[in-house]
Amino acid sequence: MSDAAAIRAEGEAVPDPIVGFFDRGARAYDLQLVLERSALRRAASLAGPLDGDVVDLAAGTGALSSALVRRAPRPRSLTLVDGSPRMLERARARLRTLAPGARFIVADVRAVPLPDGCADVVTMGYLLHLLDPASRTGALAEAHRLLRPGGRLVVVVHGSPRGRAGAAYRAAWRLVRRVTPRVVVGHGPIADAARLVGAGGFDVRVSRRLPGVYWSEVVAADRRPGPARAGADLL
Repeated sequence: MSDAAAIRAEGEAVPDPIVGFFDRGARAYDLQLVLERSALRRAASLAGPLDGDVVDLAAGTGALSSALVRRAPRPRSLTLVDGSPRMLERARARLRTLAPGARFIVADVRAVPLPDGCADVVTMGYLLHLLDPASRTGALAEAHRLLRPGGRLVVVVHGSPRGRAGAAYRAAWRLVRRVTPRVVVGHGPIADAARLVGAGGFDVRVSRRLPGVYWSEVVAADRRPGPARAGADLL
């Protein structure tokens, strides 16, 4: 990427299958925003004061960052991180006017080339349900590292209803994934994102489930002092 504001992490590995999937589908990704927009707006509203430094992990095409910068006050700085160069190129176009000073970093969200405690707010939109349990723990640990003590983490995932309805919903998505592996990727809806985040060294403040064909869960949590803890495997 030629823009000086975009940085490729040194020694970046060959993209994993999920990164490759989204890199190939970057041009069409925003077609699904109709299913995600209400959850992203809710996430932006739960981010707390935005006059500090914000890091958007798994920023994709910049839809969550866009929702954040439309709030007042705007962040002092905004950094978008994603493993897919093509997704970030679309994010750059979306934010060119809204956040001309934003930085774009192509990197694995489990190993971001930014210093410890550099952010007041870290966001993570529609990522964790794509990852295996170990990678979920790694992504949350990286968010914990980037945040200053007491900083705010806001997570949006593909969630599910509670109870038996949720179990049936998750089973249906697993079936869809098996039948259409080129269309549906990842590990499917998460049963309880709030518990997953809480197990990673955060105090959960708010958790909201948003119903629909594509259920979402939005979690806002504050970073605890000390190191992150290993998360539980919660599907």
